[in-house]
Amino acid sequence: MRRRRVLRRFKPWTRPGSMAGDKAEQGIELLTRTLGPWHTDTVDARRKLRFWLLKEGDPAAAIRLAQTEVADRTAALGADHPDTLAARWELISLAPKTLGWPTVIAETRRLADDRARVLGPYHRDTLLARRSVGYSLRDSGASAEAIQVFTDVLAELEALERPSEEQLRETWQGLAYALERHGDVKRALFFVEKELAAERRTVYPEDENLGQHHLKMLLEWRDRLRGKQAAR
Repeated sequence: MRRRRVLRRFKPWTRPGSMAGDKAEQGIELLTRTLGPWHTDTVDARRKLRFWLLKEGDPAAAIRLAQTEVADRTAALGADHPDTLAARWELISLAPKTLGWPTVIAETRRLADDRARVLGPYHRDTLLARRSVGYSLRDSGASAEAIQVFTDVLAELEALERPSEEQLRETWQGLAYALERHGDVKRALFFVEKELAAERRTVYPEDENLGQHHLKMLLEWRDRLRGKQAAR
């Protein structure tokens, strides 16, 4: 009964007359019937359908499917299951302009609190959600609030005996973006240079980082900030 109920939910939300939508629906039905609704291949097919709907210009349909995913995971796995939390993250990330910044920020804060409770306050997924609150505040125009979010995360990380360098670096970057948006070029440059120094110390395996794209981005960012500072 559960499987049939899941199958029926997809049909009204695929685009009428779309061959790609019909094929996606048929594929999901087959995977659900043969592998079950929570098999990784079935879940991935539903995720691809949501992504396709978003790219095709139907974010409302993609969001409805994502909301159904959250509801189904909550019913089947429980509200605190990591996969349910991940589905909530995908829903928030899917189309912030459609959901609206107040909703995105409120839901991301709630998810960060739940991840902290379930996974721990310094789990990478918890910190990702907290930083996402900062990015959303920045993009919505509340750069001062965004700076405070990143500053709080950074202070907590630095207070740890052995903070994760990866998490420190991610937070430096988020804070630098918020500071630049707020017009504080001097402090933004400080954190970009910290990240640049850390990137130069990083040793990658032979088959990774071949284009040094992150290093190049940081150098361009540093030079842009230096240019802004010199122009003042």
